[in-house]
Amino acid sequence: MKTCKNCGRTLPDEEFELYPTGTRRGVCRQCKYTLYGIKAKKKWHMRERALAMGIKSKGRTGHR
Repeated sequence: MKTCKNCGRTLPDEEFELYPTGTRRGVCRQCKYTLYGIKAKKKWHMRERALAMGIKSKGRTGHR
């Protein structure tokens, strides 16, 4: 059992992402999605809209 650092729920170890080193992430899978997945998708969507409108975005463009 482990406690999520974001929501504070105590969940079984399987609810936390396992790193290759054998340790587990500090936030549960559901919080990981809300903290990282949704924000990244929203940023991507706004960048795509800006490109479609012909607006140059500041910062990284995703190309290397």
